[in-house]
Amino acid sequence: MKNKIIINLCPTGMENTRKNNPNIPITPEEIIKDALECSKLGASIIHIHARDADGSPTWDKDVFAKIITGIR
Repeated sequence: MKNKIIINLCPTGMENTRKNNPNIPITPEEIIKDALECSKLGASIIHIHARDADGSPTWDKDVFAKIITGIR
């Protein structure tokens, strides 16, 4: 490939909700699934925003750990 590119995937974004987009991944399992599928299609960076049980942004280290472990 002559011109290489880097694809950065952010599957959830910080503020999007299912109200805005019913296809947005919310659970760790959904985020992991989308990240792995996009990686197979060429995404080389996964930018993670975790969500809590109601779909709101969370900074809970356990939720992040589950997502990161699943992607790795």
